[in-house]
Amino acid sequence: MNSKMVFGQYVNADSWVHRLDPRTKIISLFTMMIGIFLINNLFALLACFAIVLIIVLSSKIPLTKFLSSFKMVAMLLVFTAVFQILFNTKGDILIINNIVMSGKFKLTVLSLVIIILLLIAYIYSGKIIKKFRVLTFILILIISFYIQTKINVTPVIFEYRISLHEEAFNSALKVLLRVINLISLSALLTLSTKPTDLNSGIEGIFKPFKFMKSQISIFAMMISIALRSIPTLLNESQKILKAQASRGVDFNEGKLKDKVNQIISLLVPMFVISYKKAEDLANAMEARGYIPGDDRSKLEVLKYKTSDILSYIFVLLFIAFIVIGKIYKVI
Repeated sequence: MNSKMVFGQYVNADSWVHRLDPRTKIISLFTMMIGIFLINNLFALLACFAIVLIIVLSSKIPLTKFLSSFKMVAMLLVFTAVFQILFNTKGDILIINNIVMSGKFKLTVLSLVIIILLLIAYIYSGKIIKKFRVLTFILILIISFYIQTKINVTPVIFEYRISLHEEAFNSALKVLLRVINLISLSALLTLSTKPTDLNSGIEGIFKPFKFMKSQISIFAMMISIALRSIPTLLNESQKILKAQASRGVDFNEGKLKDKVNQIISLLVPMFVISYKKAEDLANAMEARGYIPGDDRSKLEVLKYKTSDILSYIFVLLFIAFIVIGKIYKVI
């Protein structure tokens, strides 16, 4: 299986995180996520980041696995941070070395043409800047604002003013820390828990709701299969991409119409493979005597250990700290 895949891919290691009961991991991590959402203090979020980092390092899972989790959302994180910095007008205007961080910009016809050309060059230079796309996007953004302050030779389309505020940087950092913590905890759950254990954990958590005649086992099985199918489908997509590349198809080149056709040529076999694998899985489960909703025996019965109790105590203290901080309006 492709080593670049992260979400849903279990990493075998001998750590206290791996040895925790799956119920403990699910409840603890989701409770911490809720707590992180409630925090609105920068130093408290930094403290949470330090706690999450310690947990991640102690899990003995390679950091590259966690960093790979941020690849898909890297551009979204940059866009969110830039949006917060440029358009958040709360607080005083930032002053650095007696320089007021506020400026007037003029979008002229010439500067607009240059910006469009830069964006086109960025879109069609996938191979050249593949590893530095985020940094290149930030550089283009800086150049775009710079040329609007220097070019005044053509008719002005419109003028506007942007001021950098102290609160804007704090808000951007808060959003980044919050998202980084949430993604790290989500990745930690899937990387340290086998799909079968995750299924047992979900089923165990919702077991008290059986008196409501709810099909908990079916719900847990659905989540388990969904998580397990993600890396499988990603692996199949990589195979299709390599097969297309061997036939001379290049997804980074060509016109927009050609790219749409290339994407369709990838999606169609993906749907076919998904339906085929789902049918094969259903037949295999039926052949092994799986009956939806019926009680099944477990090879390993879930039992709480001392480490699980200590984890719950830590999470309770974590939530208590947040609640007290909210009451006294310090976080």
